[in-house]
This record gives sequence, C-alpha cells and structure tokens, in this order.
Amino acid sequence: MGRGRVKHDYIILLPSERDAAPSWLRVADERIVRRGRGTQWLPPERTDNEGELVGNAMLVLPPHATTLHWIATPGMTPRQGAAAARLMALEASIGDGEQLHAAVGDNEDPEAPHVVAVTSQSAMTHWMEWAKEHGLDGASFVPSALLLPAPQDGFVSAPVGSTQVVRGADTAFEDDGETAALIIGEASVTTLPADTIDDALIMALEEPPLDLRQGRYSRRAPAMFDSARVRRIAIMIGGVALCSLLISLVTILRLNLEASRLDTQTVALAQTIDREITDPQVAEARMSGLLAMRGGRGGFTGMMAGLMTAMQANANVTLTNVNQAADGSLRLQLAANRAEEINDVLIAFQEAGWRISANAVQQRGARLVADIMVVR
Repeated sequence: MGRGRVKHDYIILLPSERDAAPSWLRVADERIVRRGRGTQWLPPERTDNEGELVGNAMLVLPPHATTLHWIATPGMTPRQGAAAARLMALEASIGDGEQLHAAVGDNEDPEAPHVVAVTSQSAMTHWMEWAKEHGLDGASFVPSALLLPAPQDGFVSAPVGSTQVVRGADTAFEDDGETAALIIGEASVTTLPADTIDDALIMALEEPPLDLRQGRYSRRAPAMFDSARVRRIAIMIGGVALCSLLISLVTILRLNLEASRLDTQTVALAQTIDREITDPQVAEARMSGLLAMRGGRGGFTGMMAGLMTAMQANANVTLTNVNQAADGSLRLQLAANRAEEINDVLIAFQEAGWRISANAVQQRGARLVADIMVVR
C-alpha cells in the first residue's frame, strides 16, 4: 500500500533583495522539521497540484517592504478605531493613497494603539502572484518586525531569515548599521536568541500578529466544487445518463419484442376463423366486421362503454374481472354488498339494449360476486 500524502506547514522568509533566494522552514506538529534556501521546499512526493501538500503557509516580509504605524484612537470602539487608524496611516504615508494598501492588526483593547502596516498595491500584487506560482495561494503575509516581542523600553534585536531586525515600543526597522544607530541612540538593545524567533514564527502560522491579506487581497473562500470534483461529478452524471439511456433502449427493445409477439398471437387467433389473415391490423378490422355481422355493437370497446354507463346506476358496484369470449360475448364479474345493487346495474345494461344472463352468484366475505355474460 502507498503512503498517504502528508501536508506540512511552511514559513517562507523573503529576502530584502527581490532577486535573492528566500529561506524556508517546514513545520510539522508545531516543530520545525527542515530548513532550506530556495523554492524547493516541497517533499519528494510531489503532485500535479502542489497545494495538496501545503497546510498553513506564511510569507514573512522584510522590514523595508512595509511601513509600520502605531496609532492610538482614544474614545473609539476597537472596530471604529481600526477603521480610523487605517485612514490615518494612509494619509501619513508618502505616495498616492489610491496606490497604497493598509492592513490593521487585531486589537480588542480600545486604549492600546492600533498597529497598521502600509505597503504598495504593486508589492501586494507581486507577492500574491509569487505565492500562487509556488503553490501558496492561502499564505498569510506578515511583517517580519512584528514577530519580535514589543519591549517595555529600549529595543530588541534578532535575525529573521537573512535580515537583522530591530523593534522598539512603537517602531521597527532593519539593522543596516548607521541608520539604525541613529534611531537607537543610547537606548539599550537586547539581542534575542534564535529559538525565540523560531517559536514566534510557529505561533504566527496559526495567529499572525498582522496579516496584510485584507480587503481586496483577502483569501477567497474555498470553492464548494474544485475542478477535480467538478470533473468527477460530470463523469458520474454522464455515467447516470448513459445508464438511463441504456435502460430506455432495453425497455423499448423489450416492448417492441412484446408487441411483435402479441401481433403474432393476434394473427394466429384470427387465422382460426379466417386463414387468409396475415396482418394484425387486418385481423382487428376483420374480427370487428364479423362481430358486427353477428349483432355486436362496436366490438369490445362498445360493450365496455355500455357497461361503464350502466355501472353509474349504483356507485357501490365494482367490476372485478372482465374478458371477451371468442364468440364476441362479454364475460364479467360484478361485486356489491347486496344483490339489489347488482340488479340496478344489470337493469340499466338491459335498458341500453344488451342481453344479460347471470351464471352464478357467490358470497365472498362481506360482498356478493355475480358472474355475468353480456351479448347483443
């Protein structure tokens, strides 16, 4: 038996240089099980759809890719404050606001500042296309600086991927040497151990501190029917339609065979009276003519029409059996609760010009059954 495909979670750490190779972490059971560089993060058991092997995924963006804002909105509810903080961050950013994208981190404390990440829409489009190309359609986009814990005072510093990141209480940036030194000044800087960032990365897979996949870049709800399922459903529907067609063809064939058999029997019966009859339609016409010559009245159909009219004389009478003898007479059984009810029907039949003879009357349970013969 082959092994089932195992899904892993992936953390992709994008480099500061767009053309450089990213670093990646493969996660299973909340543990980092493999590290690498480049785009070959999937295990050997690849499939046509790489997304089938990916569980949760996260793209960690370098510090320079986003501008972070800490904006307080006193007196507002968290929801109102988040909307206001987003607008204020866009107004405070350089560039045309219509070309920018702002995302707000979760915050249920109305007194705490809202963290807003701003980037360009072109950058978001690039990351979205890159993620789709590499089978990471559902990946979250997280600024690397927010993976560091916010210090009470001073700064904390740690490597995230190939980039050294520095974070303060309300600021975050890349440690590029001179510029970082000017911002830090004489404040203390605490260097965090590497395992602290690993833990933060794993936690962010489930609960990102801020995900830029908001607004027009939100994840689409999974389709109720993916393409593979649609194909399977189409094949099943086609199979059902084919089976229905085959059943219909078999039924038609059986009916045609049965009709042919009945036509043969009809001709055989008619030849007992007239050996020159070879066609079932001719047989029906010839028999109706012979019956009319013997005093019949419209053949079997005429007799049954007269019977149905006569039975309207008493609604309690039911017809339990009927057949036509070779001599053209109609033999039938009528059932009712009382003999008088059957007589009502027989009288109506006689008044219509038919001759009636009752052969036998039997008691069956609570009802009387009369054997009747009708002739003209």
